Parts: sequence; structure tokens; C-alpha cells
Amino acid sequence: MISATHIYNNIILAIAIALFPAFSAHAQTTLHHTDRTESTHIGPSYFGPNAFPVPDMLDDAVSRELEIKVRGDWFRGDFGDHTGSLMASIRVPLFTSRANLVVWMPVIEGYHLSTRWMEHAPVDPSTPRRGSAVGTLFASTDILLMRENHRRPAMAVRAGIKTASEDDWTTARYYDCPGYFFDMSFGKDFALENPTLKALRIGISGGFLCWQTDNARQNDATMYALKATARFKHVNLTQDIRGYFGWEKDGDCPAVMKTTIEGRIKRFTPFAEYQKGLHDYPFQQFSIGLKANFDILSKQRRPKK
Repeated sequence: MISATHIYNNIILAIAIALFPAFSAHAQTTLHHTDRTESTHIGPSYFGPNAFPVPDMLDDAVSRELEIKVRGDWFRGDFGDHTGSLMASIRVPLFTSRANLVVWMPVIEGYHLSTRWMEHAPVDPSTPRRGSAVGTLFASTDILLMRENHRRPAMAVRAGIKTASEDDWTTARYYDCPGYFFDMSFGKDFALENPTLKALRIGISGGFLCWQTDNARQNDATMYALKATARFKHVNLTQDIRGYFGWEKDGDCPAVMKTTIEGRIKRFTPFAEYQKGLHDYPFQQFSIGLKANFDILSKQRRPKK
């Protein structure tokens, strides 16, 4: 007799297979830069804040639970532009608690472009100053290679992809071209004998990120991230710094710093975030959201009565 777990695994595998053909979509941009020394200006400094942001650090994100997250973002641009967006994501355990399929995207984005931004970004002067757009679909497979113990850290790897699923590239909100990234992370909790501060977690990661810049070439980048989390009784406080280095060296070397505070109310986790662009990411981000977790693996393995 076919078990519920077997059916569940086959469904997840089918979803993953169905998604991957879309990942190979070609860029719809019509640019041609045959001179490799000429910058394409297709980098985070010249596009909207959700075009290809620095990915959040993986660290201990591999989970045995189904996680659904909804987040509202407001971006204040350094050039006087403003963006509001609704971000949604889902994290699904694949077969075991050691592997996750993660899908996320800005479901809808509204923006107001300033004169200074129009002069800075590759935007036609006749482009409407206000508008809305559907964002990019991202997906990744996260795998926990080694669980942490009192001596060693946890080790995880991730393979992610950026699809070319945007509405339109002419307003410079999104690249409208595919990309991908791979990274490896290490993270470890250090327990503290303190009645208030329970533990301190340190994480570090590095990897490779790539995106198609036009029909002639792509940009390759080295990723990095460092994160520290203070775990209190009911609240976690996290500070991280993340970024990547593209080879064009023109708006493609973003660095960001983010502060996150979150609490836990049973299976729900409300959180608030502030992120500041330090280099090649001319935005400040203010976010508030909610995560919900469901332990679906244990329910599937529960013996029948």
C-alpha cells in the first residue's frame, strides 16, 4: 500500500520538475555589448530594489517544517525614489528534514521615480513616474550537509535560481533575464549561562552568483555573508552584512547591512527588519512580516491507528 509520505514526496518532486523548465528562460533584453570592457549597467545600483537583491544568508534556514512567510517592504531610495512591495515565500521540506525547496518573489510592487533616479538609471525620460510591476520568481534547493553539535558547526549548501518572469524591463525595475547562485554556509550556537541572553549564534557563508546582462555575456560575482544572532527567551535579534562582487565594477558590487528582530508565538513568528545599502545598493528598506511554521513531516510519519 502506498504511504502518505511516498505520495507527498512524489508531489514535491513533480513540482520541482515542473518549475525547472521555466528557469532556463532567456533574457528578453535586446542589448548587445560586444566590447567586454564596456559596462552593461545591468546591476543593482541601476535597477529597482527587488531586481536582484543580495540573497539572505542560508545559515540554519534548512528546516523540517513547512514555512510560509509574508512581508511588506518600503524602500527609500538615495535618489529620492520610493518603492513599496509585498513579498511572499514558501519553504517546503523535501523528503527529509535535511533538504528544502524554497520559492519566493515580490508579488506586486508599486513605485514612484524621482527626477534624480531617472537621470541615474537606464530609463527613457518618457517613462511614467508612477507604476506597478510583478516581480521576479526565485527558487532554491537548500541542503543540510552536517548537523551541528557541541564541537562542530552546521554546514549547508544552496543552489538558487532567478527566473526571467518579470512584467517589463523598460522601466528598469527588474533585469528580465535569468541568473543563478550557489553558496555554502556554516553556523553554530554558543550557549550562554545568562538568564536573559540564552545563546549567541555566529554564521558565515560564501559562494558564486551569476546573471545574464544581455544577449552577449553574463556577470559573475563572488558572494559573502556574516551574521550574528542573539537568542533571548522570547525574542531573537540578528545583525548581518552581505554582498557580492561583480566583475564589471560598475554598480554590480552591492553590500548591505540588515538588522532583524523577531518573536515566537506558538507556530507564528512576527518580525521587523531594517536594511541599509552600504555600496551599489542605493536603498534603505523597512519591513514588517509574519512567518508561520507547520511540522508536516512528523504528521506524515505518525502511525495509523
